[in-house]
Amino acid sequence: MKDSLAQWGFDYVRLRFGFRTGVAACLSLIIAWAMGLEHPQWSAMTVWAVSQPTRGLLIEKAAYRALGTLLGTLFGMVLVVTSGGDILWLVTGLTLWVTLCVYTGNLLHGLISYGTILAGYSASMVVLLTQSPNALIPLGIDRLLTVFVGIICSLIIGFLFTYKRAEQTIINELRRHTAANLYELAQAFSDPKNTAIQLDKKLSELANLESQLLDHGTGSVSAHESAKTIRQVINTQLGFITELQIQGFEENNEVSTHLLEASNKIKASVHRKDILSSLNNAYKAMQNDAVKRRFKEFIDATEERLSFKDTGKTANSTLLSTTLLHRDWRGARHSAIRTCIILAIIGALWWYTHWFQMAYLMLGASVMLTLFSTADNPALTMRYVFFGQSVGALTAVMMQASVWQFSDSVLWMLIAIMPIILIGGFPMSHQKTANGSMDFNLVFLLLMQPAVPYMFNLSQSISVALAVIAAPLLAMLAYRVIYPTSLKKRYNQLFDLLEKEIAALNTTSLTLSQYKRRKARFYHRIFKLTQLADKLAMKDKAPIIKQLLEGQSRLNATG
Repeated sequence: MKDSLAQWGFDYVRLRFGFRTGVAACLSLIIAWAMGLEHPQWSAMTVWAVSQPTRGLLIEKAAYRALGTLLGTLFGMVLVVTSGGDILWLVTGLTLWVTLCVYTGNLLHGLISYGTILAGYSASMVVLLTQSPNALIPLGIDRLLTVFVGIICSLIIGFLFTYKRAEQTIINELRRHTAANLYELAQAFSDPKNTAIQLDKKLSELANLESQLLDHGTGSVSAHESAKTIRQVINTQLGFITELQIQGFEENNEVSTHLLEASNKIKASVHRKDILSSLNNAYKAMQNDAVKRRFKEFIDATEERLSFKDTGKTANSTLLSTTLLHRDWRGARHSAIRTCIILAIIGALWWYTHWFQMAYLMLGASVMLTLFSTADNPALTMRYVFFGQSVGALTAVMMQASVWQFSDSVLWMLIAIMPIILIGGFPMSHQKTANGSMDFNLVFLLLMQPAVPYMFNLSQSISVALAVIAAPLLAMLAYRVIYPTSLKKRYNQLFDLLEKEIAALNTTSLTLSQYKRRKARFYHRIFKLTQLADKLAMKDKAPIIKQLLEGQSRLNATG
């Protein structure tokens, strides 16, 4: 069956995931209806938004979805009450709130960034779907309950049919790469004249490991701690290899022997004391003080990692300063300005014209300008989103016209859209339709508000659908015109930032704590730059290596 699906362009694992998510979405619809909630389709939307292929991601995304929805809904309710339903005050307050959320979300990493951004457009759901204080509390409660129903259904179906977090994948990769690196270094110490370490290759391998840490460190406190210990090992490996490039290899057969022993022991997964013993023997045999200092950092990080692997606890406390991450202050500022400008324009048009369609446009724009602001190339992403939403909106109007206007029961209306929800998993699993398939599902559900009797108005349905799918077009224009963003621009901006950071180290004297923080952030920026270069298929990493070597030399001088 898998082979047959593959021949038709379908990925079996993704198809299984999509169908499972569709089942959970249908289940949430029925439960939300049975609870008497007014917008049961919101629960199904939550299922599609929360569901993840692994348990760790599912748990953490569900938690941040709940927290972000709660904060956004509360802010939206307060805004509606304090504004008295005045459109000008509504759009002003909402614009400032969404702008703040997108700015903060772009400074954060992983799912906490998602939760922060979600708080922004969750407020939009409350504010823009009602301006009447009398309907506010019912809508706010309905919003919260439908989201929680969707989260619970996702968790139940997810835990029944989702594999456990595949944490061993990155751990096995780390062990394999570490053993291979120590083996190559052993060769270099044995015969430095005839051995060349390909730093660009090592950099890409370590950067690839680093990119997996956000997924690995999800679902529990233990997972977060595990990711920290792995990041320490990755950083210190890069530091040691880079220092050897700066200082040069010394011919030392004793160091070579002990490094080779450590490599074999890591491959065999022997007791950590035996691995540390070989590493410490290699350390004692080294002659260069700068190289010894970097290698000692690697030994300490390895001890932390192996201790955590064996006992679930680190040998010493894992300090935040050793795992400090890069924050994109410029990108966050640009995203905030872009969001503020577009929402302010839409809000002004809504205030001036009083067209209700503007509320739907502002709702869609608040999602497009926040949720996708962290994408590598958001303008390109908007193309796929537009096509997905267009098909979803067309399907919704066709369903309203052909089935819903003849239904006399909310339950049957919900049952009628279930086949569409279940089919929604198929485009997610096909290589040509995967991009935009999620947007098809979400917009279809957004426009399917059940009510009895159902009063279908073709012109109104089409105008609302057009307002919704206009949002990605407007966002695409904004991403292209207001601080244009692309992979290449992100690469150039980060490269410039590294140049400024390295130059600033010339005039800086750092304490030990500051040194550790600067070094951790510097390595993370180097990894991010390498990841962008690999996405751009840049074969020449000489500029990045130059930054790495110069930056580490400056750090050595300041620390």
